[in-house]
Amino acid sequence: KIKMRLKQYLILMFLFSFAYGFSQPQDMYVVTFTDKNNSSHIVSKPETFLSSKAIEKRMRLNIPITEEDLPINENYIDFLKTFSAIKIVTQSKWMNYVVITCNNQLLLETLKYITFINKITQLHEIDYNNLDIQFTDRNYSFFNQLETFHDTTGLAYYGEAAKQIGIHNGHYLHQLGYKGDNMLIVMLDNGYNSLDTLEFFSDFFQSNRFLGTHDAANEENYNIYRDGTHGTMVLSTMALNRPYTYVGTAPHADYFLIRTEMSYYEDISEEYYWAAGAEFADSLGADVVNSSLGYTTFDIGEQNHTFSDLNGKRSVASIAASKLAQKGCIVSISAGNQGDKYWRYISVPADAPDALCVAAMNTDSIVASFSSIGHATFDYVKPDITSVGWNTAYCTIYDTLSKGNGTSFAAPIISGLSACLWQAFPKKSSLEIMEAIRQSSHLYNHSDSSYGYGIPDFRKAYRMLSENSTNEMTDNHIVIIYPNPTSDYIYIKTFQETPDFTFIISDINGRKLSEHRSYKQTFSLDVSNLANGIYFITVKQANNPSTVRKFIKN
Repeated sequence: KIKMRLKQYLILMFLFSFAYGFSQPQDMYVVTFTDKNNSSHIVSKPETFLSSKAIEKRMRLNIPITEEDLPINENYIDFLKTFSAIKIVTQSKWMNYVVITCNNQLLLETLKYITFINKITQLHEIDYNNLDIQFTDRNYSFFNQLETFHDTTGLAYYGEAAKQIGIHNGHYLHQLGYKGDNMLIVMLDNGYNSLDTLEFFSDFFQSNRFLGTHDAANEENYNIYRDGTHGTMVLSTMALNRPYTYVGTAPHADYFLIRTEMSYYEDISEEYYWAAGAEFADSLGADVVNSSLGYTTFDIGEQNHTFSDLNGKRSVASIAASKLAQKGCIVSISAGNQGDKYWRYISVPADAPDALCVAAMNTDSIVASFSSIGHATFDYVKPDITSVGWNTAYCTIYDTLSKGNGTSFAAPIISGLSACLWQAFPKKSSLEIMEAIRQSSHLYNHSDSSYGYGIPDFRKAYRMLSENSTNEMTDNHIVIIYPNPTSDYIYIKTFQETPDFTFIISDINGRKLSEHRSYKQTFSLDVSNLANGIYFITVKQANNPSTVRKFIKN
């Protein structure tokens, strides 16, 4: 069918297939497709478009893989690429569109008659009714009258970060052994300037907790380490691991860094990059996504948001944030820094109902005047919670520790602790973990537009989830692998009395390399033939969810 369509539009292609030179700003358009028919991908073979970690998580949490997860029909994209006047900028499989640049209006008008193209609109004029989303009903009941208890024992270990983790009882999780091991945190930010050269991040690289980078804007010759200081500073609040100097909220987690924000202009296209970054994070199997970004006004005034847009359905970024949460990811987003400015309110995509919108306070629990607020007319409480974003300790791009202000720091503190909490309860869904965090907060029964539900207590959240769980065993106690890193053999130990396991080794791109079967509690694998790098072992067992472990071959 596609070939016939291409033949029918041969004359059209001839008329418009000539070179165009582009310069910023370019006219961008959203091309929405009617379907995903005849795609080379099928739902029954998710390994072609999702990583093994993502598939394992969907199976463990009983989250279906649907047609929405399928990549866009590549024939449709290839058809658009035949026109030299068109450049594909970004895309969304969840919402079945591509963003293009094209300065030829006649071509755009003609393309509207293509049978598999639903609509072509400018970015800020897209019909969001076509991108509708059903929000999750919060029917998780964890709340009880557990007394809030703050234990300051051991806080000196965290150095400059002590107060910002202590105020949430985050160190309680760490003392139980939950520091983010085997949890994947993905960041959506504006670049990670100097990250590869900073001594403070030496452990981050040496311990192989850094899994890679991706540029959602697809700029040619872009260097993610030489643009944007914001991402580096935000990352430091979670990832640093310098005992008695600075220890972040998830010092053992794995991290993947995505650039979605442009440093030199403010344009609504960044919301589309955000959506693309969210989908990429999902395909990696992200457990937590942190986004210290927000959008209200732009360089082009007609793109600006209005207050009525803050309903979770008026931006592709907000829609993507809720979809990401529903597909098994904790999403933590900064509320914004407009509280003392004309706008005042939270920003997009922090308005997504199924994401955590995080306001800023200082370590004395006083909310910051700059922290963006919610409103009584919202259908749900925003911001959701509050963390330290005022006088927050972080690492600069000059390899020094400093203190700064912004809800950008509050969100990652919550992201890191959320990863540690979920590590303790891997069978709980992302939505359940986020709701437990809300219900652990000090104003849960008396929320307001500044604090939201208030200051989360992760000791309390842990106890609430523990009481709610019946004999739930963490997958950390089901399977262990050692030594890690390794140069030749890796040993897999299970704690089942009658073991029957299948082990699948995959590379970092989710490509299956080998499969093995074992009926023993300890099983050895020869990995000496593998190239040096990061790999994953998926452990499948009858009547139990799959488990994924990372190992390093060196």
